Amino acid sequence: MGLALQIRRRINFIYALIAAYFLALLFFGKKFSKFQLARPLYLHDIVLVLLVLLSISYYPRIKFYFKPIVLLLVFAFVYLIIDLVRFRQDFHMISLTIRQFGLFFYLLCSYIIFSTQVRDFSDIMKPIQLIRIIGRISVVTQVIYLIYGYTFLPRFSILGESDYSYYSPLVIMGIISYAADVITNDDRVLIKSLKFIFALLLSVTLGHSSAFLAVFIILMFYAYIKIKPYQRYISLAFIVLAVLSLFLLPQFTDFNAGWRIYYWKHIFSRSLSDGYLLLGHGFGKEYMTSDYAQYIHKTLHSAAMLNQYYPEVTYLVPPHNSWLTIVFHIGLIPALLFFLPMKNVFKQIFIKEFPADKNIMFLVLALLGSLIWIFFNVILELPHSATYFWLIYFTTVFYLQPIRMSPNSV
Repeated sequence: MGLALQIRRRINFIYALIAAYFLALLFFGKKFSKFQLARPLYLHDIVLVLLVLLSISYYPRIKFYFKPIVLLLVFAFVYLIIDLVRFRQDFHMISLTIRQFGLFFYLLCSYIIFSTQVRDFSDIMKPIQLIRIIGRISVVTQVIYLIYGYTFLPRFSILGESDYSYYSPLVIMGIISYAADVITNDDRVLIKSLKFIFALLLSVTLGHSSAFLAVFIILMFYAYIKIKPYQRYISLAFIVLAVLSLFLLPQFTDFNAGWRIYYWKHIFSRSLSDGYLLLGHGFGKEYMTSDYAQYIHKTLHSAAMLNQYYPEVTYLVPPHNSWLTIVFHIGLIPALLFFLPMKNVFKQIFIKEFPADKNIMFLVLALLGSLIWIFFNVILELPHSATYFWLIYFTTVFYLQPIRMSPNSV
């Protein structure tokens, strides 16, 4: 009994540090995640590594959940070692290679922390509660920021028309998870609807059309899962049409949308022509060739990818689709491992009845909204909110395991 209590206290201590870490990302944003102590050491990365080491030291026996993710990480490490050997005499290219590997570094750290702290189903309620808390704090933070900006900042746009108007990158993902939270809670229909509409309107203020799309997708799939499984196949066509109709709006056909489409097309066509689509380019490679950057400049009048204006930007700015970045580095076949642990999520969406356990719906919808967010932005490659996505991902996949304790026993 004494040993069990000691272990529980250790776990609670680590959870407190994890919560503090996410609050630092939320409240300090890039001032925390991009704070450079000394080249090439960043405060965020050191804090994250310390969390990993503390998690291992307090509970050294890691449970290897999600085998496909482990295999995905193995592929990434093999590619990293190959490229580090290839660039062994070029310190600058080694630096670029390690920076590109950051995508898998944040995944690895998140995986270790989750796998050491979540020992069984009795532990999973804490990360669920943390996701909910981050969402609610994000909403309050964004509202205060909008009031402050409108009152005191000149040329501040509440709708993000001239610039992005979010407090921190994590706030965006927090609002997405908040939308999933309020639409699945036990409030009366009117209260629930008003809260969700508020979240939808708040997503418009962020300056990212993909944030609005993520919240809209949550609404569509909530209604979709509510109906009978046999009815879903018919209604799926209407959902697809509803989502596609959004792309007729100016926010989805603007310069940024066109820029992304050109970039994605370049990644796929280049990977096909060079023979790297299935098994990837590895690390230390340009995401966009210099010739295509010139083409983008001439076609869209965008100098964003020109190395002469932004040194090494073709190495450091991936294609604004985090999953596509995974495909670029390790190939399409290994990248499909990303989806394998989500099989129960897809079953819940397309096959299973609407669950009585509201945590299931909350996590499924939070993950769906987060997937939309990472499919249109550079998220998993950067420290600003990558670990929060992986928190939602691992928590959802773990909670939807078919063999687990009843929620009532927790």
